[in-house]
Amino acid sequence: METFDQKLAWGRLAVFSSHLSASVNPLDAVSSGILEPSSCSAAVAPPSNLKGSLTIIDERTGKRYQVLVSEEGTVKATYLKKITTGKNDKGLKLYDPGYVNTAPVRSSICYIDGDEGILRYRVYPIEELAEGSSFLEVAYLLMYGNLPSENQLADWEFAASQHSAVPQGILGQEIYKSKQVRDKQIVRILGKAPTVAAAAYLRMAGRPPVLPSSNLSYSENFLYMLDSLGNRSYKPNPRLARGLNILSFYMRNMK
Repeated sequence: METFDQKLAWGRLAVFSSHLSASVNPLDAVSSGILEPSSCSAAVAPPSNLKGSLTIIDERTGKRYQVLVSEEGTVKATYLKKITTGKNDKGLKLYDPGYVNTAPVRSSICYIDGDEGILRYRVYPIEELAEGSSFLEVAYLLMYGNLPSENQLADWEFAASQHSAVPQGILGQEIYKSKQVRDKQIVRILGKAPTVAAAAYLRMAGRPPVLPSSNLSYSENFLYMLDSLGNRSYKPNPRLARGLNILSFYMRNMK
């Protein structure tokens, strides 16, 4: 008998497989029972303005407290520190193991609603990006707030491919003070990440490192370095490259 975790794993695998197969219609997959119907990021509207206030009555002391609520429906944890029972009480503290209901930052880059299965990057639903965008396109979107034009993408991909070799040092003390230099370092790090990751894997496997190829896409280049064994004519499986491309979108939010 399958456990809950096994069923969940099979369900995720079915979703992932449906993205990879161009011949499978998602509606047919749902009707046939392969996939369970679920909410889509694009179909669920973001929350409206939730700004207001809460009145808290401390039944221990009978005191009333007014707590402000932000537009996003959050309250500052420091407000609760004011709720005390006396001189030796340091105030209420929030206990939230695993950050299940804690918002540490306000983000204009990413919107997540785990309960509804919603993930958006810069208002774009993750489903839409997974279907039609590459890893580097989404990286550009996250950095600059919009998807690149055809010319911008070509320049961005070329710049990343030219920085896939790793020198002794890539960071300096002054890089964050200049936007021009900062952008240059960003594209350098993006270009080097697959090379470093592949080299680490090959070292653990007892195999020699493989030089990157600037003629392949971002995901294809990573797979090439993993599996080519130095054969410059090797071509990665396009289905695996597409799968890695989609998986990378979700991994951005895994900590």
